[in-house]
Amino acid sequence: MKLDKRSNVPLYAQLKELLADRMDQGVWQKGQQIPSELALCEELDLSRPTVRQAIAELVSEGRLVIQKGRGTYVSAEPDRIELRGYTAFYFSILSARSISDLPIESIEQIVATPEIERVFQSPAGDPKAQFWKISYLLDMDHSPYADVTVTIPVLMFPDLGPDIKAGKRMVDITANKYAFLPQKAQGSLLVRPSSVDEAKRLELSRGTPVLVHTAKLISRSGGVCEWVNAVLRPDMVDLGLESGRS
Repeated sequence: MKLDKRSNVPLYAQLKELLADRMDQGVWQKGQQIPSELALCEELDLSRPTVRQAIAELVSEGRLVIQKGRGTYVSAEPDRIELRGYTAFYFSILSARSISDLPIESIEQIVATPEIERVFQSPAGDPKAQFWKISYLLDMDHSPYADVTVTIPVLMFPDLGPDIKAGKRMVDITANKYAFLPQKAQGSLLVRPSSVDEAKRLELSRGTPVLVHTAKLISRSGGVCEWVNAVLRPDMVDLGLESGRS
């Protein structure tokens, strides 16, 4: 197939079809690196933006994958991580038996945003409504697959940040906090395009579809004790659901 610069079909769309044909015909095998953008520009006498757009669309469709610092590859079925026993509690910190191996990146104390006020039903603009914001990134073989943010009221756990930083065990952190520990959860799972920041964190192209796990955990005393937001790469995870009757 050759590109027709006099055609009404945009050049990037023609190039996209050409690249797809090469993959379908086995010119490039699964997992194989394709020529660089510059090489394609020189081979087909195209501009860099034209080549970049064609590749971006194939990435968004899952046919190509960009490995940061290495190049662009034909997608291959990756090793997937099974999240066993997946429920709305899955990424919760307060529900975890241990966080010693959790790759926590940051812990900061923040004032409630309008969204946090809505979730925790805090009075609007209350300066006393302080929360712990905890972020961690899960990866497999240096490939990130889950970007997690957890929000917990300072009022319920005033020493949570310092305790985690000090490496305390969860059993000690939650001692005498029985009434504030999660008892039930309200969660949802949806698919949407990734934002710029999410794509960067998960090493994806902007707009690549991601799974978004959101959960509001309710304490034994009836108040919201934790809000969990996790953005997942759907090409790297399987959600293991278990059920049974006694």
